[in-house]
Amino acid sequence: MKKLSIAFLLFLLTVSVSASDILSRTSVFWGTDGGNVYPGVSVPFGMVKLGPEVRVAWQPTSGYVSNEPIVGFSHTRTSGTGGAPRYGNFLFMPQVDSMRLNGYYKYSKLNEAGYPGYYTVTLKDRDSYVKAELTASQKVGYHRYTFSKKYSQSNSLNANVVIDVSNTLTRISNEIPGTYWTNGYISFLTPTTLEASISCEGGWGGLNPYTFYCYIEFDKPFTSSGIWLDGKTINRKSLALSNPEKLLKRFGAMVSFAGNSGMEVNCKVGVSLLSYEAAMLNARNNGKKGFDEILADAENLWTDKLQKIQTKGGSVLAQQLFRSALRNTLLMPTNVTSEVPGWNPNVPHYWDFYCVWDVFRATMPLYTLVWPERQREFVQTLLEIYKQRGYLPDAWIAGDYAMMQGGSNADVVLADAVLKKLGGFDVQLALDAARRNAEIQPENPQIRGRYANDYNKYGYILPGKVAGKVSRTLEYAYNDFCIANIAATVGNKELANKYNEQSLNVFNLFHPEHKMFWAKDSTEKWMPDFTPVSKRKDHWNDPYFYEGGSQIYSTYVPHAMQTLIDKHGGSKQYIAYLDKLFDSGVFGIENEPEFLIPYQYIYAGDYPSTARRVHDILTKAYQPGSAGIPGQDDSGSMSAWYVFSAMGFFPVAGQDLYLIGTPLFAETTIELEGNKQFHIIAKNHAAKNIYATKATLNGKSLNRAWFKHSEISKGGKLVFEMSATPNDWGKSNLPASVSIK
Repeated sequence: MKKLSIAFLLFLLTVSVSASDILSRTSVFWGTDGGNVYPGVSVPFGMVKLGPEVRVAWQPTSGYVSNEPIVGFSHTRTSGTGGAPRYGNFLFMPQVDSMRLNGYYKYSKLNEAGYPGYYTVTLKDRDSYVKAELTASQKVGYHRYTFSKKYSQSNSLNANVVIDVSNTLTRISNEIPGTYWTNGYISFLTPTTLEASISCEGGWGGLNPYTFYCYIEFDKPFTSSGIWLDGKTINRKSLALSNPEKLLKRFGAMVSFAGNSGMEVNCKVGVSLLSYEAAMLNARNNGKKGFDEILADAENLWTDKLQKIQTKGGSVLAQQLFRSALRNTLLMPTNVTSEVPGWNPNVPHYWDFYCVWDVFRATMPLYTLVWPERQREFVQTLLEIYKQRGYLPDAWIAGDYAMMQGGSNADVVLADAVLKKLGGFDVQLALDAARRNAEIQPENPQIRGRYANDYNKYGYILPGKVAGKVSRTLEYAYNDFCIANIAATVGNKELANKYNEQSLNVFNLFHPEHKMFWAKDSTEKWMPDFTPVSKRKDHWNDPYFYEGGSQIYSTYVPHAMQTLIDKHGGSKQYIAYLDKLFDSGVFGIENEPEFLIPYQYIYAGDYPSTARRVHDILTKAYQPGSAGIPGQDDSGSMSAWYVFSAMGFFPVAGQDLYLIGTPLFAETTIELEGNKQFHIIAKNHAAKNIYATKATLNGKSLNRAWFKHSEISKGGKLVFEMSATPNDWGKSNLPASVSIK
């Protein structure tokens, strides 16, 4: 971080050293390139995500690439996601003297820096400069611009702000164009205020139309103002437009302020999904608080969330990556409670699950452990969607269903919450919602529910029905196991037995020759074109396996690992299978189906291999810098894998189970709900000592490489004896797993 705000410097003087380090050592730029993390400002899960935007043909969903010049600052976006981009609404473009309305002017950037809640950069245009500073509250974006000239004969200047109301993140491609606006409006209200709205559709997952309203208030009167359309000014105070053909029309407002070099202009932008009035009320909700006061509020919110986990020891790099990863997990989904027309304003509501398929494995279990109050709200959102719309979502984007990437994995989220006694929701309702997925195929299972007709008739999805048919079948099987666990919790043994048995039918697709899962036709004959890796470069369109290939996905039976090991011929053979995945280069941690694989040696009694593989990933695949995340961050999923693994354990989502890896820190303390703490101590901690050779949990010997959430949920202490040389620890007392011959 190159530059700190006055508010943050004062903040450092009033908090503990550890709390100040949390923000100053958190990089908001980590993973921006390739990982698609956005480096701008928000509060945790904030509706406003205000940040820098670049303009390139292949526009990332974050709107940002580190080595590209900035065109301005927009207020909405996603973080870490792939596919065609969405949002990018209300783009602000500060300019000195000359007003540029045609195209996007690309500024050189100087002194770019930031930390959670604050972003700054200086935009250079020939001999003029604009220092931009940004911060945000839940529904309001705050801008502070300082306009200046260099070597000017005159000290006077015009400070301009061009507002592109029509702006969206998009790609210059007919195949996946991104988002387009369909209707827009802008109107000047007073010499310091204006309002605008934009309706948009498109982007990854479907059209999913939405409308954002905004209220913009500057801290000084305009010297001049106007409206522009396609680069030309219009002598009007308001303008309403429709864009039914999705043409790339651009329109917005422009305001100017006469002054001298070094003048400062502040504005705040309230946004709402309800109305202009709601946007205005949001903007004024913070009263007369100025930029520095709002920034201090944002810093306090981030500190409160991030200090829930404290670490000591380990490398400086590991500490920074850990903090940065933790921040990334708190950007999505987006809290739109009380903002969505037609939804109960008193029930928590979140948008932009991109997607449950991404976040159920690590991100949501992290919330359950560290921020359970937030996970309750996510679960309540999922169940409210089921109540109002009939099915649980996988992707819920801009208030509607989007593409199912795999199984009905909201079932896993619900089971995880039930087994870990999260509370705050109706367990019977959760069971009803999960059963709906499993038993009744909707009209379009591409966006909700399951391909239940095939699956319930044959035990698998038939070839030709849908892409990723085998991987979906594997996920459905685990979804069934999760439904069984929910049913058992409410005392429905018959239903639990039914779904447990159904979950094991997946082994009918286990090919005995290849020792992998493969597709069958309606007569139970194997499809002839077996391949261990994806058949397509665009692996999300592979006919059999979604983003994985058979070698990767053939590890995914978390409920029946012992059965899988038996099918391979025993532990030795399964260990060899896993070794081949790593040593041949097939394995890579860049995607979610790989998340559990490094920990699966534990099921075969080979904890040391898990420790070695996990340590290699933590220290080699994750690196500092803008390209430091090994894949798209997917709403914080890749970051959540790092957070868990660096602490020394990883969840098996949908079960009351954590698998032990290798801690990167000498000490980790997690603040749990109810003012309790869970401590993880790594004795003899050193860079080369990656193997746990002995452990105690709450003072008792732990002779297994796993533990339960129920064993730590009330606090406690896990102590490891670390060594550079492994022993037999973790070889016996393996995690519970179904075994059928």
